[in-house]
Amino acid sequence: MKKLLAVVATLASLFVAGHAFAADIEIKDAWTKASLGQVRNGAGFLTVINHGGEDRIVNVRSDVAEKTELHTHIMANNVMKMRQVEGGIDVPMHGEVQFKPGSYHVMLMGLNKPLEEGEMINVTLEFEKAGDVPVMIKVMGPLAKGPAGMDAMHGNMSHGDEDHGKMDHSAH
Repeated sequence: MKKLLAVVATLASLFVAGHAFAADIEIKDAWTKASLGQVRNGAGFLTVINHGGEDRIVNVRSDVAEKTELHTHIMANNVMKMRQVEGGIDVPMHGEVQFKPGSYHVMLMGLNKPLEEGEMINVTLEFEKAGDVPVMIKVMGPLAKGPAGMDAMHGNMSHGDEDHGKMDHSAH
């Protein structure tokens, strides 16, 4: 029975790898980078599309890391700093929110094991109204910039560009 459940879970994860749906919420293009060396943190990126009324992402959780948080970047004294988002992330009615490098992201701190290219990891976004939305995040290569075509669509933003000053990872 356990083998059957494992096969069903694996097939289900392959089906939802590109998209996840719950109520009026759709998640697409969920990805992260493979770990480099002994780095114990990771960041997940995705697009949240809301086909209904306004909602708010109030939390995120995963069993792949000791701590999972909603994060963003702020500019302070010409230094880009990552910070936990307090109070949640608004998702507008019939709108979308992009989690991308240099912006909102799912921060995975204290990974239980390195993220390996090709694997899928589970996270759950908790919405104020839509409830829990499970998301399968694809682990791409360590130099990946997102799923094919994302650079052109989302402006090829990378950490540490000269325009953004230095990157401060001291919060982690």
